Order: sequence, then C-alpha cells, then structure tokens
Amino acid sequence: MTLAKNTVVERDLKGYDGHVSTPDPGWPLRRIVLLPLVLFVVVSATVFTLAKLHLAKPAASAAGPAKLGDSVRGQVIFRETCGGCHGTNAQGGVGPPLAGAGITIAAAKAQIDNGGGVMPAKLVSGGREDDVLAYLATIVAK
Repeated sequence: MTLAKNTVVERDLKGYDGHVSTPDPGWPLRRIVLLPLVLFVVVSATVFTLAKLHLAKPAASAAGPAKLGDSVRGQVIFRETCGGCHGTNAQGGVGPPLAGAGITIAAAKAQIDNGGGVMPAKLVSGGREDDVLAYLATIVAK
C-alpha cells in the first residue's frame, strides 16, 4: 500500500457559511415581531380559556349546614386572618368584597373549606370557622 506523501487539505479560514450567516431578508421581522406576537396570543388564549373553565372553583361542601358561632369573635378572627385579602371591613382588596355580596353561608363555608383561586383551603377551621361564618352572616346580606 502506498500513501501519497503530499496530501493537501484546504480549509476555509473564514469559519462560516455565507448562507447561514446571512438569513433571508424578512427573518429579523419574523424573529423580533411575529414570534413574540404569536406566543403572546397563544399564552393569552390559554390563560383566558382556563379562567373561563373555572377549574379552581370549589365544589359544594358535603359537610352539611354550617354551624354558626359568635359573630363578635368572628369579626376579630376575620380581621386577623382574612382582612389582609378581603379588607378589614370585608370591602375587598386582593380578594373579592364580601360585605353585601349576597353569598350564602354554605357557599362561604365551601370556599373556606376547599379554597379556590388564590385562596388556600382551611385558613380557619373548627370553632374559629364557625365564628367567622357567624360574622359573615351579619355582613353578606347588608
């Protein structure tokens, strides 16, 4: 076997392919404007669809009728535990307003027990929950 001793390998010293480095004339417009716009539309449509489906909506509680406690203690507990989101007088804030909302006590109990949206479940329970429900009974119908 004989090998050629003078084999010359030519290499492109520029280090790039002219076609790859110079994209189509419309490419910057597609990359900078169109791609983010399409992503925005897809993400927005997904978010609005999921919000419309109410996947985090609490189911009705099977615990039966709500037992009411002391409304005065409930007001104190509400201000300490729930007031950060619903406002100290239940006028609303991050959470929805409850004063005059016209919700039933059973629905309020289901929301407290199951949570929903950004509200975690069981912020109050037991006797404290009964007291908060008694306080809510005094303000939701106003």
